Amino acid sequence: MFWALLYEFTRLGLISFGGANIAEMERVLVGQRGWIDAQTLANGFALGQVMPGPNMLAVTHYGFAVGGWSGASAATLGFYVPTALISAAVALLWRRHSAHPWVSAFRDALLPFGAGVLLAGALVLGQGSVQGWPELLLAVLAFVLLWRTRLNAAVVVLAAAAAGALLGL
Repeated sequence: MFWALLYEFTRLGLISFGGANIAEMERVLVGQRGWIDAQTLANGFALGQVMPGPNMLAVTHYGFAVGGWSGASAATLGFYVPTALISAAVALLWRRHSAHPWVSAFRDALLPFGAGVLLAGALVLGQGSVQGWPELLLAVLAFVLLWRTRLNAAVVVLAAAAAGALLGL
């Protein structure tokens, strides 16, 4: 199981953009491999959002859910190590070639791609977490609070989790 997890999370890490490709994770981990369910995916993502550090620490949770400590190690190493090495190399090249016009064109071309990946992730999380009207109302309330106030996102997530627990969601 270690090698299967290492392979899959290396692939997921290499195709993730800005650390997040939750839609592809859902497709592979829930749909294709059946390693976790949609609720575990959503719970891990929420946990990763409130923990200090990279928000995709959820991959460690997913790996642990599949294969215990060995699975957690495989998922974490696979997701982070190859992309960290590639990022370091690209940062050096970027600094060296930052004056070229293609660099800013490339950066501008990535913006709509990043927005699409984030939207797909939000849809996947919504499908896995919103099962009825109470969940939908709680999600909309959290969205409005984040959009219209300056509340810390962690406070909103924790308040929503507490409200969900109290309501038995």
